[in-house]
Amino acid sequence: MNKYIKTDIEQGLQYLKTGIMNALTDIENGDEKEIVLGDYVPFSLVVKCAEERGWKKDKHNDFDINGWECDCWYYMITPNEKVVMIESCLWKGLDTKISVYNEND
Repeated sequence: MNKYIKTDIEQGLQYLKTGIMNALTDIENGDEKEIVLGDYVPFSLVVKCAEERGWKKDKHNDFDINGWECDCWYYMITPNEKVVMIESCLWKGLDTKISVYNEND
């Protein structure tokens, strides 16, 4: 791969990661209860960013998939104890979305 392609991909991923981190911050702070990131945001990158922020896998809710699509749901707990669901599709289907799963307001 030439250096320009590599650099373009690295810069694009950094911009994407910045947007994801900003979305996670809004969820943590309660500014948003749901953020739709769209079709082209990788599920794995959202989970990786959440883990970097200190989010942990919710031990009470398993990773879930449906039986006919590559749709998936993953539950995490933020450092301030919010249960959050990250949903996505590993191919085509659900938009990647982050939402507060339940809140004791």
